[in-house]
Amino acid sequence: MTANHLTTAIVSTLTKHFPNSPIYPATGNTSSTPDAKGLTYRLLSAQLTRERSDRFVQSHTFEIRWLEADNIPVTLADELFEALETIEVEGTLYRATELRWETENDMPRMLVYYTMRTTKMSEPASTMQQLEQRPTALKAAKE
Repeated sequence: MTANHLTTAIVSTLTKHFPNSPIYPATGNTSSTPDAKGLTYRLLSAQLTRERSDRFVQSHTFEIRWLEADNIPVTLADELFEALETIEVEGTLYRATELRWETENDMPRMLVYYTMRTTKMSEPASTMQQLEQRPTALKAAKE
């Protein structure tokens, strides 16, 4: 699974759970403007770590921000927790390993962490074959 697949699944989930709120990719500006409404999302980090030669851990951290500083719904944190705790990516359910609600400069944001373990499928190895031994008669050479 790629970060793009995960991002698409998050946008789809937010759209489903917040149908009356516009959802935008985040820009570099984290401050609110008077006419800004809805949610923004962005991928903060993506990491792939090797555990063994055939096993990897993928970690993704997303930030979800509410843009209306003067109009924060009381249930916003709970709604985001419910929406993002488990998401479906291409038919597979993924559960967040951590959800953190915090405010930064009076702007609420949710940090969501998804961690997945993947295994590299190796080529099937050829199995050992049995050797067959047959006794052979030695011919003695007479001279």
